[in-house]
Amino acid sequence: MKFSKRIHTIYPGSLFMKIAGVVVIGVLIVSVFTWGAAFRLTRQGYVETMSQSNQQILTMVKSKIETANDKITDVELAINNSGAFSQYLKSGPENPKLFHLVYDMLKELNTVKPDTFYDIAVVGTNGQCYVSNQTSLSIPAEELLKDKITQDAREQPNRILYRFVKKGITQNSKDSSAFVAIKALTYPGTKKPYGFAYVVMKQQDLRAFFDNLSNSTNNLMMLDTSGNIVSSSNEEIIGQKEEDLARIIQDMNAKKETSRYAQLRNKPVLVLACPVPRWNLYAVSVFDYARALNEFNGSIYILVICSIITGVVLIVLFLLIRQIIQPINKLVHTMEKVTKEGLPDHIAVIDNGYEVRQLSSAFSMMIDHINDYVRQLIQLEQDKRRMEIHTLQMQINPHFIYNTLTSIKWLIWQKDSEKAVQSIDTFTLLLRSTIRDSQKFIPASEEVENLKNYIFLQKIRFGQQIQTAVFLSPAAADCLMPKLLLQPFLENSFFHAFANRQQGVISLFIDCHGQNLVCELIDDGVGMMQSKADELLAGQPDEDCRSIGIRNVNARIHLLFGEQYGVKIFSEPGHGTSVMTTLPIIREGNNADEENTNIQNKS
Repeated sequence: MKFSKRIHTIYPGSLFMKIAGVVVIGVLIVSVFTWGAAFRLTRQGYVETMSQSNQQILTMVKSKIETANDKITDVELAINNSGAFSQYLKSGPENPKLFHLVYDMLKELNTVKPDTFYDIAVVGTNGQCYVSNQTSLSIPAEELLKDKITQDAREQPNRILYRFVKKGITQNSKDSSAFVAIKALTYPGTKKPYGFAYVVMKQQDLRAFFDNLSNSTNNLMMLDTSGNIVSSSNEEIIGQKEEDLARIIQDMNAKKETSRYAQLRNKPVLVLACPVPRWNLYAVSVFDYARALNEFNGSIYILVICSIITGVVLIVLFLLIRQIIQPINKLVHTMEKVTKEGLPDHIAVIDNGYEVRQLSSAFSMMIDHINDYVRQLIQLEQDKRRMEIHTLQMQINPHFIYNTLTSIKWLIWQKDSEKAVQSIDTFTLLLRSTIRDSQKFIPASEEVENLKNYIFLQKIRFGQQIQTAVFLSPAAADCLMPKLLLQPFLENSFFHAFANRQQGVISLFIDCHGQNLVCELIDDGVGMMQSKADELLAGQPDEDCRSIGIRNVNARIHLLFGEQYGVKIFSEPGHGTSVMTTLPIIREGNNADEENTNIQNKS
């Protein structure tokens, strides 16, 4: 049943059948003619010829290295036996004979080194140094004396050591790796050095050994015994560690082999190695014979046949694939348009071939389903936000009503019926304004009127011992804000700021600052520790539950406008409390309701 189902899903003329048929026929034709012509060539003979050629190249490279080594040895020994260098390194910068010594040093060097030579650096143990070729050290002399290459030379004062460094020690070589010859400078018969001589071979000096000897299939390099690539005709691999290649070469050296076929980085290569014992290196040639065979152009016959076949196949493939790909490109263009411009209401089905029709139909259905799902999510999120805001508001309203009724109860208990009636009337107006449509925004001027009614109610209870002042900037009068936003802060000031004091002042300032509406309520009450204020804002419960209104107001602001807006509390014991509320500026106008709705949707 499974096999039958698979057969029926492969329709005649489908995209799979077209591409599979063209590719199979094309590959078979190209493969038969290519392999038929390739077997006519003597591939192994070509590889052997290239192997012998590369072996001769390595011999030339080794000869160049040995010539350079002889020159370096002459220079190192001349410096070691030079009285001028000895005096120079032991002299201080104030020595009046310093210029004469430098002249004598240059004169002695010119007798043993060619006109064009590597950078030479001579450093005394006291830090005195000389560098040739009008350059200087790239690192302090004290740091160079502590370096591992110098310490190795100190331990073997009678030898010239060769070391690979990732950064050259002279200004000419500081931007790349280099190869350094180091010799400790000692007096005859002693082992304690008075200085060190460094011959710095930059990468351009090292690559001179490979000049005009490498090609695209033959990678020439110098490799140390630990596998570090000291230099190479391929600049990108200099400084890398080739442990696999190092193991191959060490095994070849142990078995006295000069060449070996191997797998390196999953490529078949021919490795040829020639040891350079004086430098503790190997001159290595990695010959990519598979690539060389691919590039081999030994027969015009193969080139002509392959060109004719490839041309015919490409023309046929171009004509067929062009016809096949056009509807797919149209579908891809439609998808790209969706990613750039957003989801459209509907995607038309492209009827051009079974596969394209099925893909287009599925994509169109997916777009329709996503649109329905997104609309549902938006509606659910809006409902959720409205319920959260309503819940927070309903937590604030009972708390406010309870405290106000307590004040009226206190007036009745005092048998002051006139003030009680007046308080009930004011309370009725305040309730009508605050409870009705609690999620709607109101102008700051209306919020201030509500606050003044609330202040009136509280002054009936507290008398004139608590003075209040409200300052509303004309620029902020028509700015919209959530209803009953500032009342919890004013309530906390009345009931908690002056618990142990007979008098006090509460001030409210509402003004525009930049793009924000800032409302700051300040009292000169008992205050609190800043840590306590932070706990109230964070929602840490306390015994008098004063944090309910504060954290609910802060939560409402976050839900409506985002985390960048909200409430901040600053307080100090004995110096009062400041509550600062930051809101975005929304002007009252014909589109105020639309702006409020947009803000709630964004939150």
